[in-house]
Order: sequence, then structure tokens, then C-alpha cells
Amino acid sequence: MEYSTKYQSVVLMGKIASGKGTQADLILNHFGGTLYSNGNKVRESAQLPTPFGRKMKEMYEGGYLMPEWIASYWMTHALVSQYQSERVVFEAVAKKPNEAELFHEIHEWIDRQYVVFNLDISDELVKARSLARARDVVDSEKSVAKRLEEYHTYTAHSIEFFRNKGTLIDIDGTKSPDEVKEQIFTYLNS
Repeated sequence: MEYSTKYQSVVLMGKIASGKGTQADLILNHFGGTLYSNGNKVRESAQLPTPFGRKMKEMYEGGYLMPEWIASYWMTHALVSQYQSERVVFEAVAKKPNEAELFHEIHEWIDRQYVVFNLDISDELVKARSLARARDVVDSEKSVAKRLEEYHTYTAHSIEFFRNKGTLIDIDGTKSPDEVKEQIFTYLNS
């Protein structure tokens, strides 16, 4: 059953293994809409037997964020072409400050309401959760260390950008998935 929220775009941000994917599924099941994940697009692209695919695989397995031009192109296309009249739950977008600024600018320009949830967990918990799930090579110790470095270098600044715009809600990502869901749904229902 779908419930209503005023937000047409819901963004989940946070470190690797912070629960973004889990919460995206819960939001979609409750409020409806479409999932948009640059992370999923990177994983799909990394399977392509092309120069682009091989480079994406190298970036993904090394723990690097994708270049801004790719992330911005995919995100912009999703907002103005693919899902312009649908609710979208965004996961793994606007990780670099320029991408965050573009995301905000597009939303203002097309008058589309959005909210950003920052699922906050410690670096130590990232390492423990990644080791426990061992999903693929990105959960290796070396890749996790690089992804945390990328987070602190770039994504932490994007989070601050959204906080300064008044569109960011900090969520305690150390809680159980149900407790995190309750925190998020409180804001979405308001």
C-alpha cells in the first residue's frame, strides 16, 4: 500500500554499509516510486566488455567514486527525462560537492521537493558491517579504506552542503533497521 509524502525525491546518503539500500527498499514499499542508484549503474557498467565498462570496474573495485561528469549526467537524465513525474528514491547520488550543488539546482529549477537523509555511522562500524556482509570486492579491507577516504574527502562536504540548504536530516544509522525506518518515516509523513 502506498502512503503519501510531499517529497518527490528522497535521497539516502552515508558511508558504505550504513543501510542506504535497506532503507531505500523500505521507503519504496511504503511510499511507492522508483529506485535510482548510481551504485547499481556502476555495478552494471562494470560488467560491460567495453573500455568504459573496464574503467568502471577498475574504479568500483578500487573503491573510487566515479567521475563527476558521469554521476551528474546519469542523475540529470534521471530527473529531467526518465522519472520527471515519479517519486524517486535516490541512493548513491550527489557524492561530490559539485554533484550536490547540481542536484539542488535542478530541484529548484523544476520546483521538485526533496529531502536528504544522512545515515550516520562510525568508520569502525563501516569496517565491521563490510566484513560481515562481504558482498563483493568492495567489502575488502583495502576497498573499504579507500571508500572511507573518498567519503571524507568528498561526500562529507556534500552532506554539509545539503545541511546548509536545510534539506538534510541526520539519522542515527547505528540503530536497528526498523528504528532507522521509524526515524525516516517520521519526517516523510510530516
